[in-house]
Formats: sequence, C-alpha cells, structure tokens
Amino acid sequence: MIVVVKSELITRIINKSNEPNKALIGLHGWKGNEFVFEQVAKIVNLDQSKWYFPRAPYQSESGKGYTWFQGSDEKGWEYEKTISGLSNLIKKVNSDGFTNEDIYLIGFSQGACLALEFSLRLPYLIGGIISIAGFIKFKKMIESEGTNESKGTPVLLLHGNQDDIISVKESITSHSILKTRKNPVFLKTYDAAHKIPIKITPLIREFITDTKTFKLV
Repeated sequence: MIVVVKSELITRIINKSNEPNKALIGLHGWKGNEFVFEQVAKIVNLDQSKWYFPRAPYQSESGKGYTWFQGSDEKGWEYEKTISGLSNLIKKVNSDGFTNEDIYLIGFSQGACLALEFSLRLPYLIGGIISIAGFIKFKKMIESEGTNESKGTPVLLLHGNQDDIISVKESITSHSILKTRKNPVFLKTYDAAHKIPIKITPLIREFITDTKTFKLV
C-alpha cells in the first residue's frame, strides 16, 4: 500500500500484525526509495510490528533515486521538505495508535544521518534510533539544538570497519557525542563494507524488542 502523508512524503506501509505494538520508520540511503528498505524488514522479522517506508522528497542530482538533503556545504543545504514530511509522518503514526515511545527510526547511511539529526531535536523521546553506517552531519549544532527530552531516547550505532564511503570513525564520534549528552547509546562495529549485513539483524531485533534491558555482549 502506498499513501501520501499530507502531500509531504510518499510512504509505503507494511503491517506485520493485526495488533502491532511497535512502529518502525525505515529511512533509505542516498539514491534510495520507498521500496529498498523492505528487505531489511523481512530479515529483521519482527512480529507485532508496523513498518513505514517513506521516500525522500528530493530527486537525487545523479538522476537516480531520491535524497533527504539537497545542496552542498558551499551552497547550503535544503531539507525543509524532509523535516516537515517526517514530522507529519510521526503524526500519522501517532494517529495509527502508537505512542512516541512505540516509534523507532532505523536508517542506513544518509537515512541514518537523518534519523539522528531529526530525533535528537524532537521535544520528546521516542522508542529508539538505529543508525547503520551513519553519521551526525551538524555536530556542533546538535550540542545547541538537541533537546533535553531527546536525551532519553536510546540509540544503537552499527558500522562496518571496512566502510570506505562513510568511515567507522563517524559512528565512533557519534557515540562520543551521544554519551556526553547522556543518551543511552550502544556502538557495535563489525567486519563489513558500506552495507547492511545479515549478521547484525539479531542485534536490531533485540534492541527493538528489549530496549530497556538491551546490552551489548
């Protein structure tokens, strides 16, 4: 099923249960779309969950796929449609019967950046953030714009040591920033390049199902 959320983000929805108790928003990477994250949902295989797969609102400059942020450091960045659309999607998820603490944002690469940058500015905490091969783009701004309420949001950072597109150092830095903010934060690195390996899906599943007692072994 594809719906338009208040004319902002085209969003694909997959319901895994008649009575879901977790809402998962899957944020694709650069040049992705509303279909690419579905395979992740299948592998994570969470019962009693409802997945929302929004499409980024900007056409990628490469001509293929979509992007959450448009522009450059030199010209400036355009992201208003992304923030507005994701805010409206959260409201849509709430109207579907989920509390904010039932909501998890899971993103890959640029989508992981969005999950972090957006959630840490919310005036409330959510169930959790899962950042795969991600980064915090505006590090100094998070220090001043991150909200006190969002300090209660748990964060799982996952990153491959062989990532040559976004260095694992980015997640190490994010971990330091989040730890300083007092967020419950967990960092797991593993042998992989810039991708989502099957071997990390049990961690994702455990983090979502047992967030309050989650620990890395």
